[in-house]
Amino acid sequence: MSYVNKHLARTLEQQHKRSVRGLFLKIQDLNNDCTLLRKRLEPHIDLTVYTNAIDYVNQFVSHTTILNLKFITNTQNLEVVVLHSLLLAHIIENEDTFSFEHTLLQGYIHEIFALNDHAKTLYTNHQEKMLHYMESQLT
Repeated sequence: MSYVNKHLARTLEQQHKRSVRGLFLKIQDLNNDCTLLRKRLEPHIDLTVYTNAIDYVNQFVSHTTILNLKFITNTQNLEVVVLHSLLLAHIIENEDTFSFEHTLLQGYIHEIFALNDHAKTLYTNHQEKMLHYMESQLT
């Protein structure tokens, strides 16, 4: 009887590990998608205009910047992918010529929100804080 319980516990633990690993890999894929989208936008925009937004996001990125995203602790971090998408949304909202990119980003944001229940709350909280941060930097 105890062998069955141990086997069941081990099987459930392995299933949970695969599920968690899959979540982190999905976050990493979304971060990579956001990076590719940002690199697609960069030749057409002046990033110095968005310095305050970039500075806000960089507060939450470890050992590097959002413009040079490295390290698994960043690429597989839910908060970093939320902030990455928030930065891209801010850039695209302030530019007029990126309707296709806007559609792509909306798809990425939808996927981020589908990751877990906390993602949407995290996005809206950071959106408010980022706007407040940028306003405070202007004065």
